[in-house]
Amino acid sequence: MALPQKVIEQLGREPATTPGWSGQLLMFTSTLFFISLFVYLGLAFGYSPYLSAQENKVQDQIQAFSQQIPVDQQVQLANFYSQISNLRTLLADHVISSPVFAWLEKNTEANIYFNKFSLTPSTSQLEVGGNAPSLDDVDQQLLIFKSQPEIQRIEIGSITLSNNVWQFDFTLHFNPGYFYASGKPIPAAQ
Repeated sequence: MALPQKVIEQLGREPATTPGWSGQLLMFTSTLFFISLFVYLGLAFGYSPYLSAQENKVQDQIQAFSQQIPVDQQVQLANFYSQISNLRTLLADHVISSPVFAWLEKNTEANIYFNKFSLTPSTSQLEVGGNAPSLDDVDQQLLIFKSQPEIQRIEIGSITLSNNVWQFDFTLHFNPGYFYASGKPIPAAQ
């Protein structure tokens, strides 16, 4: 059986193309392009002149302010600020050793007396030597030092009995920066 002429013509023709994902992709990228172009033009011709005008306005204010204060006063003010800044730096790096005496007095056992004191702030060390009537007093003093939060560690140099008196040497290692006003250690000079 033969096919009708109309069907043969229909089969001979190419099918009609329908827009698929490529058309949607083209529309999406075109939309992004125009949005980007709009934002760029807005920034270039709208926001940039606005920022330039604001910058000029601030520059004019600075110029007007600098004309209000004479140049010699500006120089004096800069020198004064420099001196204050240097003083702040000096005070922050200043060693404060006087509180260690009050700390030592507060944290000394009643039967102990010290005869050696050597402070090295750059290494946060305090070497103390002293005498005690009994070994229990030396032990109690050591426990008092160990219980203080300022102390990192303790080195025992010696504990000896001489003429019924216990003599000892301790090196107390304080937390770094304990002796400085700024609270931070300053490197030792080389």
